Amino acid sequence: MSRCLKPVFILFILLTVQGCASAPFKRIDYIPLAGVNPQQIRQDFSDALAPEIEVINSIVFQYKWQQFSALGYSQIDRENGTFRVSCMNPVGIKLFELTGNRLEVVPGFVIPQLLQRGDLPRAVGEDIRRIYFDMLPEPFAKTEKQKYKVIFSQPMDKGIVKYVFAGSRHRLTEKHYYEKNRLLWSVYYYDYLLHNGRLYPSGLILKHRRFGYNLIIRLKEVMN
Repeated sequence: MSRCLKPVFILFILLTVQGCASAPFKRIDYIPLAGVNPQQIRQDFSDALAPEIEVINSIVFQYKWQQFSALGYSQIDRENGTFRVSCMNPVGIKLFELTGNRLEVVPGFVIPQLLQRGDLPRAVGEDIRRIYFDMLPEPFAKTEKQKYKVIFSQPMDKGIVKYVFAGSRHRLTEKHYYEKNRLLWSVYYYDYLLHNGRLYPSGLILKHRRFGYNLIIRLKEVMN
């Protein structure tokens, strides 16, 4: 078994295991976007998105025919690129706590069983960055207008990231990362919560296509 997949299998032991389920979110209501200005879409979303996020989420990990659940606390500073995350299983056992930034992940506490089965904290930290960081394309990003979508493309790391804006409110609905024309991971943003005048992602799915697992997150409570 590869080292990269070991964290997934240990979670089958530590979390409640259930059968797979379909995506629990309502589909995006696509409408024609012929008259929209891509840069205005970007700016409007930038103005509405919460710069700091402190939330409690329910989390479902899916791998092949199994799924398992957890409860997570996340504190995200999007502007400064830092985060703090802790996670427990459904019976209240704390699994790990970590902090990180755009360059590193620092475990504060990790249940010993996780340390024996691979680098789960780093994997979780990388997924947090994929979901909550870099939610806006840069002003220089290449734009492509389709009938129902506006797509921004720009370099990221060793590849290309594509942002898809769609729906009646023109919000970010998808983010895809490619290396050498190969799609490695995607984030789908289905729902947003408007809280104190700011938007919080409230229903999303991360699909890690390289390692074959899904991460489904549903917002439970906004703390800030």
